[in-house]
Amino acid sequence: MSSGIEPKHGKLLAEMIVPSSHWQLQPEKQDPFTSKEAAITYLNSHNEPLYIHVPYVQDDISEDRNNGARITVTSREDDVVFTINDINNGGETALHFSHLKNLDSSLRTLVESCCDKKIVAL
Repeated sequence: MSSGIEPKHGKLLAEMIVPSSHWQLQPEKQDPFTSKEAAITYLNSHNEPLYIHVPYVQDDISEDRNNGARITVTSREDDVVFTINDINNGGETALHFSHLKNLDSSLRTLVESCCDKKIVAL
């Protein structure tokens, strides 16, 4: 598996996730992207994994970044690979980049199967 993400994969994710009111896309150890343009600028010069934070469903949605799944995003040829790394709950799923429109349902399935949790909609 590649340790980075192809720019075309990252740009598609940025277009889908950055406008989200709940999900966040970010590079490691940096703040989440605040605009699609900032994400695209970053991706044009960096080839490293990205991270998606998706909050778990609760009665009261909070801004607590620990209340959710942290999903690592990398590229493997034409696939975008989503991985949850956790000692107790881990898993992986991959989507061909042309099928990223199915991102919401694919990540829901991954989180539910790995963490037995529901996540907030994209």
